[in-house]
Amino acid sequence: MKKRFFIGTLVFAALLVGCSLANSPKATVQKFGKAIEKNDMKALAKVATPDTVRLISTFGPKVQGYAASMSEKKIKKVTEEIDGDTAVVTVVFADGEEKNFDLVKVDEKWKVDINMGFNHK
Repeated sequence: MKKRFFIGTLVFAALLVGCSLANSPKATVQKFGKAIEKNDMKALAKVATPDTVRLISTFGPKVQGYAASMSEKKIKKVTEEIDGDTAVVTVVFADGEEKNFDLVKVDEKWKVDINMGFNHK
């Protein structure tokens, strides 16, 4: 179940469109999605925490295949909530489904932080 949620979350990042600021949490999630879609680990490392990069490299082929099958999903709304050095980007789809992306600020840059309940810190 966690694997399916994780893959679904990554796919929805790939579908995110239209962000206003280059280093905003929304823009970071958009770049994260594009990196996954292209299987670009170098770009991914710029917008994700090291733990997130490790998880994606483990599930990469499954994530990419699932992203391709979900590319038609329509986004209704994208919001971001920033609280200091953490943020949550929420993507709401036309069918009512929501996906949240947790982000942390590292060296003044936002990074997607998916840990699936693991804490390596």
